[in-house]
Amino acid sequence: MNELKIRQYQDIDCDVISKMFGDFIVYLATIDPINRIINKQSGYGENYLKKTLKDVKNRKGIFLIAEMKNTIVGFGVAIFATLSKDELMEVVPHTPGRVTELFVDNQYRGMGIGTKIMDQLEIYLKQNGCNSINIEVFAPNNKTHDLYKKLDYVDRNVDMIKVF
Repeated sequence: MNELKIRQYQDIDCDVISKMFGDFIVYLATIDPINRIINKQSGYGENYLKKTLKDVKNRKGIFLIAEMKNTIVGFGVAIFATLSKDELMEVVPHTPGRVTELFVDNQYRGMGIGTKIMDQLEIYLKQNGCNSINIEVFAPNNKTHDLYKKLDYVDRNVDMIKVF
């Protein structure tokens, strides 16, 4: 693991990260028990990368790349969240951050890379004033859910669906 390097996203990473976003949606579609995720959208990875870069810029976020031996093996994204007036009526005022993306290439999973990315995202958010971090996990993604629990995240809300 000594060869793992965590660094900021650069424009030169565009093609690889776009492909990884595409791989990610395909992976999620394969574990979706009710087949609601579309995984064949042309240009999905490129479009999702553009959206992510815009969110990072507009919400003072960070986009981290995990590299091993000059090969991108994963990435993570965190942004600053804001509480709406409605939320402030219901929760203790705080400064939340949100991890919006965490992805590790399939052949590199289980090597602690996701944990290293999360550590760096958390450091960034804490150093910049966040006192809580939210992250969403797709319910069938059990391995990732277990990772977040191992990193001391707790289930807060459960969003359920019934398909007709």
